[in-house]
Amino acid sequence: MAGILHSLTNGLTITKYSDGLIFVERLNEAVRTGRIRQVPVVKSVWCSDEEWFLDPETDEIFAYCAPNPPAMPTWQRVDPLKQSGDYRLAPLSVFETGPVTVMTAHFMKMRIEILVARRLVEALTPPCHVALSSRGTEKWFKDIVSNITYRLIECYGLGDKDDIRWEVIPSAELSRKIQ
Repeated sequence: MAGILHSLTNGLTITKYSDGLIFVERLNEAVRTGRIRQVPVVKSVWCSDEEWFLDPETDEIFAYCAPNPPAMPTWQRVDPLKQSGDYRLAPLSVFETGPVTVMTAHFMKMRIEILVARRLVEALTPPCHVALSSRGTEKWFKDIVSNITYRLIECYGLGDKDDIRWEVIPSAELSRKIQ
């Protein structure tokens, strides 16, 4: 099923200046009206300033690189799970550990759901000793392929700064986990 992102180039050759302008207008209008969303770039594929866009109806993501002579503009479908090599080797390793933005966390959770459905990742219940405040959650995920367990910590503060992190769970902490 061809989605909104595919249709943005209908009848256009974005390497032609006039068509490139029309394309950018279509892209901006689709974002402005909420038909598509701009999402965080997991790892650049074609250029350092590329932008990624999500079609909520098809779950496809396209990358856009504006023309930067002599480089031509780029508009290509991208699979974030494959950007760090073959994701089947270690599907959760494509996400960089450390602090993440709210939007990145949302994007990660959508992708992790797909990996769980494909049985490449197992969602785990954190042990009882994991205590977070009432404003936070901690979700654990085991990468079935690499046998590495990760956690997504999300703490949102009303007056405090949000604290959202993606981490590998240390083996010492895993050994305390009661299954």
